Amino acid sequence: MKTVLILALDGVMDSSLAITLDTIRAGQSFLSGTGKRGQVRILVAGHRKSVRTGAGLQLKADMSFRDALKEAIRPDWIVIPGLGMVSDDAISARLAQKDTDAAVELLRQASRSTRIGASCSSVFLLARTGLLAGREVTTTWWLAHLFRARHPDVRLDETRMLVRDGPFLTAGSAYSQLDLMLAIVADIMGTAIAHLCSRYLLIDQRPSQARYMVHAHVQHIDPTVIAAERWIDAHLAEPISIAALAAELSVSAKTLARRVEAATGVSPVKFVQRRRLLHASHLIETTSMSIEAIAAKVGYQDGTALRKLVRREFGTTPAALRN
Repeated sequence: MKTVLILALDGVMDSSLAITLDTIRAGQSFLSGTGKRGQVRILVAGHRKSVRTGAGLQLKADMSFRDALKEAIRPDWIVIPGLGMVSDDAISARLAQKDTDAAVELLRQASRSTRIGASCSSVFLLARTGLLAGREVTTTWWLAHLFRARHPDVRLDETRMLVRDGPFLTAGSAYSQLDLMLAIVADIMGTAIAHLCSRYLLIDQRPSQARYMVHAHVQHIDPTVIAAERWIDAHLAEPISIAALAAELSVSAKTLARRVEAATGVSPVKFVQRRRLLHASHLIETTSMSIEAIAAKVGYQDGTALRKLVRREFGTTPAALRN
């Protein structure tokens, strides 16, 4: 018997919780069709027996966080659905609530054999435990700058949809909860069941968040990095050397590298490439310009180079971005 324990904090996103439950239940249904009934148990825990969702609906939990600790359930997976936090103030306020402390304690006392999954802003709660120190994670791309500021000891790659590091599985923006749950279904029920779930629920493979980033809304808090973005974006069609960029910003190349990596988690060279690709994807999706013309506009030699990078970084093709 496999056990999945879902931590439903007050204010949990209704859609994220529903995705979690519906995907596991779909897997259960397909699994029972193979003659394997009762192989997966779903338990929902809340701070109290009644949980209020973000939309104000009341959910009856199977147990409280405290009871889950007392009963020593030892779940195979603990899942934390998205919490809908959209700003630094909202994150601070949410993490200051009593049920956060109770959830953090439960996560810290989880068995070493237990795996933990979180998506979107709930990754902030998981990081609060200290368990992610030195680990690689992802979270929703537009909160990346806040995550880095709060957790510099965690390696963040906000371009990826899913990141698995040891017992931890993290996912990107809110609806990447689908990707998270498919991975968990594959782990506890097998890849064939997960494939059936993806087909029947019409879930496409989305290996990267990068294609969904809006370049005008990718935020950082370091003024040097902000200035670097503006200069790069104004000179995308030109060759850009890191030395020249540093000189324009009146800092050393070493200082620029340190600040860019602290703010974005990538090297200056990768940072420039990311700006080119974000702008390219925006043009692909919003204009009828040819790939060759877009490549020239963002500083690539030809369309072939751009196509290869789009496939490598976004996991898709320019034609798919445009459709």
